[in-house]
Amino acid sequence: MTHTAFKFCCTTFAIISFACQQAAARPALEPDPDKNNTLRGPSVPVETQNSLGSTDMNGYFTPVEGRPELAAFALLITDPEHLAAARDLDNKRLSDLTFYLVDEIDAIREITDSMTAGNQAGAQVLLAQLRQRFEPDLPRDPLSPTLESMLTLDQRTEYNRIINDYWLSWASAQSDTMNLKQDSEAYKKIENQLNNQLFQQDIQQAYQYSIKRYRDSLDAIYTEVQPTDEQRAQIRDIMITHIKNTRLEATIEQRQAAMLEIYNLLDDERREKLFLYITRVAISRTG
Repeated sequence: MTHTAFKFCCTTFAIISFACQQAAARPALEPDPDKNNTLRGPSVPVETQNSLGSTDMNGYFTPVEGRPELAAFALLITDPEHLAAARDLDNKRLSDLTFYLVDEIDAIREITDSMTAGNQAGAQVLLAQLRQRFEPDLPRDPLSPTLESMLTLDQRTEYNRIINDYWLSWASAQSDTMNLKQDSEAYKKIENQLNNQLFQQDIQQAYQYSIKRYRDSLDAIYTEVQPTDEQRAQIRDIMITHIKNTRLEATIEQRQAAMLEIYNLLDDERREKLFLYITRVAISRTG
């Protein structure tokens, strides 16, 4: 669950005046304030320019991809060093989540089992607990403290307005109430649900980045070897122990030891299948 790229929208108004093209051929005229205003087009408030997400004509709200804090920061900052620092901050969070998943591999297994069994409600409870263990104070905007330290006072004020407006728009789109207030219990409930959803996206990204390759390897072994239910459970336990012990940095010797352990628990017929599968994979990677 590579790091996701961010999509940002900005609006540019370009106006070409025919009168300017003819200026050299005509005497200079006194400027007409009303005409200039007409040519300039309607003014767009800063609040409209600096906003996140979009709402279509049917009232459907589309949130930004990735963390809204980063999107809001990018609306205000053009300095390359600060933007690079923001990307590093996002990468650090992904790295922290990646190793957190390793530490919580048993919980991940339980969540996966709940989803496989169709128990989505149970999986959601486990995911909420996973988030609380990672961030006990359940911050809405976990990247904000560091990002705000790179902003001026005025930029901080605008940054917080953008973030608060975004969350209110997103929550309002989920509510039946036309005038949802940010200090209402209804809003706080929806905000927490959306924050859980955003955390799950972060977890998914970290999972794709780290543990998914092990899951793919397991699925391939299951398909090729066709182990019994008991053997499947044992293979899975071996792989989970391997992830815990190596923390995603396994040496060749550690990988060999894990595969040998899997090989030894199989019967002769399935050992042959595993051997043929490993040989085929090795040849495909070298040939």
